[in-house]
Parts: sequence; C-alpha cells; structure tokens
Amino acid sequence: MTHRVAARNVMRAVSLGALTYLALSLDFAGGSSAFAQNLPPVTVDAPSQQRARPAPARRTQTSTSRVQRRVAAPAPRRVEPVPYVTPSTGTIGALPAPYAGGQVARGGSLGILGNRGVMDTPFNQTSYTAEFIANQQARTIRDVLANDPSVRVVQAAGGGADSLFIRGFYYDSGDFGLNGLYGIAPYYSIGANFIERVEVLKGPSAVLNGMTTGGTGVSSGGAVGGSINLITKHALDVDITRLTGTYVSKSQFGGHMDVSRRYGERKEWGIRLNSTYSNGNTPWNRQTDEFGNVHLGLDYRGENARMEVDVGYQADNLKPPLRFFTVAPTTTIIPPPPKAGHNFQVPWAYYAPTDFFSTVKGEVDVTDSLTAYAAFGYHDSNINYAYPSPNISNVAPGAITTPPGTFQLGGLWSRPFAGKETFETLAGEAGVRATVDTGPINHALNANYSINDRTYTQQVRTRSNNPVADIIFWNFYNEPTNIPKPNFTFLAANQITGVRVSSIGVTDTMSMLNERVQFTVGLRRQTAGSEVLNFLPTLATPSRPFQEESVWSPAYAILVKPVENISLYANYIEGLQTPTVVSGIYANRGTVFPVAQTQQAEAGVKIDAGRITTTLSVFDINQPSIITVGSGVTATQQLNGRQRNRGAEINVFGEITPALRLLGGLALIDGVQEQARDPSNNGKKAVGVPALTANIGVDWDTPFMRDLTLSARVIYTGPQYVNETNTLTLPEWTRVDIGARYTFTSPWNGKPIVIRANIENVFNEAYWASAYSGVITLAAPRTYLLSTQFNF
Repeated sequence: MTHRVAARNVMRAVSLGALTYLALSLDFAGGSSAFAQNLPPVTVDAPSQQRARPAPARRTQTSTSRVQRRVAAPAPRRVEPVPYVTPSTGTIGALPAPYAGGQVARGGSLGILGNRGVMDTPFNQTSYTAEFIANQQARTIRDVLANDPSVRVVQAAGGGADSLFIRGFYYDSGDFGLNGLYGIAPYYSIGANFIERVEVLKGPSAVLNGMTTGGTGVSSGGAVGGSINLITKHALDVDITRLTGTYVSKSQFGGHMDVSRRYGERKEWGIRLNSTYSNGNTPWNRQTDEFGNVHLGLDYRGENARMEVDVGYQADNLKPPLRFFTVAPTTTIIPPPPKAGHNFQVPWAYYAPTDFFSTVKGEVDVTDSLTAYAAFGYHDSNINYAYPSPNISNVAPGAITTPPGTFQLGGLWSRPFAGKETFETLAGEAGVRATVDTGPINHALNANYSINDRTYTQQVRTRSNNPVADIIFWNFYNEPTNIPKPNFTFLAANQITGVRVSSIGVTDTMSMLNERVQFTVGLRRQTAGSEVLNFLPTLATPSRPFQEESVWSPAYAILVKPVENISLYANYIEGLQTPTVVSGIYANRGTVFPVAQTQQAEAGVKIDAGRITTTLSVFDINQPSIITVGSGVTATQQLNGRQRNRGAEINVFGEITPALRLLGGLALIDGVQEQARDPSNNGKKAVGVPALTANIGVDWDTPFMRDLTLSARVIYTGPQYVNETNTLTLPEWTRVDIGARYTFTSPWNGKPIVIRANIENVFNEAYWASAYSGVITLAAPRTYLLSTQFNF
C-alpha cells in the first residue's frame, strides 16, 4: 500500500499546486474580454497549408442555435482562432457540434472507435450538451439523466448517490466515465457544473470501453444496460466570465463561477475554472446539504499534438441522508408513501463523501492518417457516514416480524452503523487510430491497451457485537426525532479488497460506397483479477489471495445508409462484470463471484430530417444475476440465474420549428428471470424493470414576449415488481416539471443576464420511485429552482 499512498500524495501536491498557480494567473481586467450567456458555435478555419476539417452537411447550416436567434446582447469578442484542426483520427478539441435546438450533440465518443456522428454510430447513443444542462438547472448528473426514457435513478432521492438502471440493468455510481476513463469521476454523486457533455451509450460495451470496476466492494454492475461518459469543460474560442446565483427550496442558496481564457501567439493554450457551492435546507423536512466543488481544465492545441489536463475536488455533507428501504421476503404489503417531503431518517445520521480526481490526455498526429494517444486518470474517494437503513416490517415497535409483533402499517426496524470507506483508482490507456484506403474499401483501424486498478477499504462499526440488542424501532409515518445516537464502538467489518483489469482491444471499421455501408468488427482480450484481505476472518468471510482470469470479448456491427438521411444498423456486443466481492454490510462479506459475461443483440433505424432526428431500436440483453437474499443482519448476496431484458426504444430530439424544441422518447422492456435459484421464479418478471417508461420535454420561445422561453417535461414510469416472486408491486407514477427563462441586456455592461426558474414535481406527488435487489426508494417532493446568471 506504500506506493499507493506515495502516488496519491504526489498527485495531490502537483495537481493542487498547478490549480492554485494557474487560477491566480487569470486576467480579470475589466474590458479585456467579453462574455455571453450561451456561446454560439465557433468555426475554426484552417489555412490552406494545413489539414482541412470536412465540410459540415447542408443540414448543419439550417440548424441555427437558440443563442443566435434570441440573445439580444452584442456578440462576444472572439479571440484569435487556433489555425489547427483535429484530424478524423483524433478526439481532443473535436467535440461533435450541437444538433438543431442545442439540447443534444450530433455525435459522441465511442471509446476505442473515437468520435462518431449519430448517423454513423451502429449503437444507440445520446449526448446532452452544457447548454441543456444549464437551462434545466441540473445540480448533479442524475438531473440530466432524468431526461432519458431508458434511464431511471434507483438510489433514494435525498440520499447523495446517483446509481441508475439503464435498459433495466443496474449501473453503479462508481462506473461513470470521465473523459473516457471509467471509475475516475466522483464516486457517489457528480456536480453538473463542470460537465460539457453527458454521453449515454445503450447496451454493454466491453470492446469499446473495456470492463468497468465500479461498485461497492469493487464489484461492478458491468455496464450491462449501458454506460455514461462525462466530458469536462475546457476553454472555448471566446473569453467568458460567468457568475450565477442559485436558490433551491426550501432555503438552499449557492452560486457558480465559470471563467475561461486562451493564451499564446495562436491562442493554443487554454484554461477554464469552474466552481460551485451551496448550503442550506433541502426540500425534505429536517435535512441540510452543503455541497461544493472546484474543477480546473487546461488544454493545448498544436499543429500536430493536443493535450488536456483536468484536476478537480468535490465534497458533500448531507444531514441526514435518506436511505432506501429493505423489503424482507416475509413482507406481504408495501405501505403507501408518506406525504411528500416527509423525513423518515433519524436526526443524527450523516453522509460525507469527498473526491479528488484528475485526468491527463494527449495525442500526436504521426501522419495525416495516423494518431497515437494516451490517457491517465487518478481518483481518491473517501466517505464517512452513520445512519440506520430501515427495514419494512409493518409491525409495532419492539418486534421484527409477526407473530409475535402486532401488525402496524409502516413499522420499521434497523441496526444502525457507522463507517469509513475509501476508493483509490488508477486508470490508463494508450493506442493508435489510423485510416487506410485499400481500393474501394476504407479501413478505420484502432488498437489500444487499457488498465484499471482500484483498491477499496472498508471499516464498519456498530454499538455492540449483538445484532438483536442494537436494533432500533420506529414507524414510517412518524419522524424519529427522539431516537438517541448510539456509541459505535464495536468493529463489525474491516477489509481491503482490490481489483485490477487490463485488456488489449482491436477494431476495424470497413466502409465503402462513400461510407454508405460500414462494417465494424472488434475483439478485446480482458484479464480481471481480484483479492480480499479480511482483518476479521470467519468461516463465512475468509481472506482470498489475488486471483485472475482472462476472457475474449467480440463485437460486430453493420450500418447501411440506403439514402443520406436514413441509417439502418445492427450489432452484437458483449459485456463483462469484474469478479464481484461482497461488501462488509452482508453476512457473507468477502465472498467473491467469478467474472460474469453478458451479451446484447440490437437492431435499429435512425432518421435525420435535418432539424429533428428519430431513432428506433430493438434489443435483447442477458446477464447473470446477483440478488440480495434475506434482510437486516442476516442478509446475503447470492448468484441467482440470469436476467433477460428484451425491448424497444424510441428517441426523438431536435426542432419542430425554430421556436419549438422537442426531446424525449419511450422504452418498452420485458425483463424476465431465467435459470433462477428457485425454479418456480423462472419466467417471472425481473425486479425493478417497468414494462413502459416514457419522457417528453418541450422548449418554446414565446411569440408574445421577446427572449422569454417556457418549458415543460413529463416523466412516466410503469409498475415495478419488488421481489422475485412477483407478489409485491410498486404503482406506476407520473412526474410533471415546468420551467421558464428570460434573457435581457445588463444596464451596466451591455452583456446578457439570464433568469431561470424551474419547478420539479409540480403537483407534489408522493410515490415510490424505484425497486432493485430487495430495496425500494422514495421520490423527491416538489422542488423550486431559481438562478440568475451574470456575464462580465
């Protein structure tokens, strides 16, 4: 462990020193630059002797951005443009442009394949833009992903974590990618203020991204239903300085800062600093949240080389955190949810994660058709916590089950515990991308090597070594303000687990007939190893020396364009879960499940009408299942056969008219259990997978008031089964959100001022939001968001 500590200290010292020096070097002189609320697309023209970026399709010119249409202030002063462009084999400094309406991008990154446009991607992918994130006043990434019809948040609202379901499969908050490196983003929840793009790729992606290593106890959800990659903000070709004041109900006040500059003879050096801070009462009764982060993005754009450096720190202090509810196999009824905003947690509970993260990426153009690249990431995550996670018993306080307890709707019990956990993650990759013409066929060749190493330490303390004596009781509908805090003196769990994943991948995309036909074949050789060191050994939780195994993962995809604006595609791709290590909160902690392999077959069609795009895909995914058996102190995790999700997904985005934008879709999923531990469950519905989920959002520039925009969004989720036997169900729910924003010219400096107002859950509906692996979660109450953005 010594080398890990040394590496961590060196990275912190170098990164924080660079952050301090560069932040103090910013030129804040008034009049040195101009700034705008939303920046128009910038076209970088290369001189004749340099490579020229391919001309955009004609439809790009018809898709004027909202800023160009409605911002009343003069255009910002543009700094001297960089006369170099990124070739097709590079990715740094070459984000795909926003699509019509500005809410999503025209493409995104596909791991080893590099950047691809939507119509040239043989997968289902959506990339949400920074403009869209700002207009929705997204606080964390979970707020952005609420717009996707096949993504649902499964962690409790008010709980400080952002785990998801994608296409009905679990996606852990530790599996988020940052600039293409997975496991490097802040672990539990990620502030949206420093994110330029949120890229959602549906389906497993072992060949594209390799195996992920997130998850409690370094186990991983395997990114089976999809994966999330976050692109950080870097300096644009215009100087900006933005200050934004924010308010969130009930009394959460805060602010954002965003400063960007470019330097050098040809403005090849860029620096961008983002920071946010908020503190106060949340929409939940008796809950406070103090949240903040700072992120520094540096970049260099040269003639034949490019580089990006990111350094960030984030901290959260949530009191008390709202947890999920465990549903025991003996539970026969799910109690109705309490009124919206009701706080069922004890007042002394707390949840305090901190994250230091950094990435370094570079690429060099060896020739006009060959680029070599490398990337490295480091992440140090720490969390301290103390809370009870309630179990639903529906009996009177003083008993766990009935008999002998008397039935009482909403009866809860829990064994409180306190803990400290750390995650230290190292990730890296290196490779080459090349294009080669062989007669009528063009080859886009890719090869890379990647590695991901995570060490997880966990200590859990309880009041005593007697689980029954430690239990507290209360009722769901009565706020437990009179339960005293125990003295957590007994060490109940103490272990270190580690996982190391390395792989070599190669792909070849063969295209012909002016890229009307594209065939991609890929293969990745992945080696995954894990180890467990348990300092409290028992027969059920032995230590385990480092063991590893290797697996081949293939992928095939075809894309055909019968006409220019229609793409037909199909793919077969696999995913892998790292050896799952059961964490210390379960009775069989330390148990290791082997590498699990998943498969997806998918086919779809994409239609780009110039201003609006529609995609339709059908898919079939299967995955080995790990479920929670039992509840409370005796709960264990077990392998339980397979889960198979088959379904269809429709997505639509773009402009219906220049004043009316649309974003939404629906997902139909049939999730079933196969080869279950209990044969009687075979063919029954999978836990937490609604048959129908749908989203629709509209953004309207009003004709009766210049620069006023109104928005609305409806989110629907169908009924969900809570248990494997399908005897318990959560009802369907619908959430309605509305918003407005108004832009006007500042009387002081002539720059735009933007006022945004949003209301989430307008009707203050109380409902059960999600179910997964033996637990259920509550939804958030009505939430008011207000912000004012100033440009200097």
